[in-house]
Amino acid sequence: MAKDLDFDLKMCEKNVYVTYFEFWNKPGFDERLVREQMVQFGKDEDGIKMCIQAARRIAENGLQIETLKVIANSPRVNQVAREKARSLLNSM
Repeated sequence: MAKDLDFDLKMCEKNVYVTYFEFWNKPGFDERLVREQMVQFGKDEDGIKMCIQAARRIAENGLQIETLKVIANSPRVNQVAREKARSLLNSM
């Protein structure tokens, strides 16, 4: 795995990345929508900011599929997130 991708996935937890994947699958996503969702689920502002920046870098570098593969095969990610990552991969 590329070092940058590994760093970005640390900045935006793997289960958080896959949970909000539909919001930030495209490089020019509107961060206000995902920010509102994340605030509702109790994420703090600094964590949200870092996660959005990391997700934007992943999208800009076209690494969405690679990221989903990493999540789908990560034993440290909960089963629900792994299943969602696999489902998203199958739908692409």
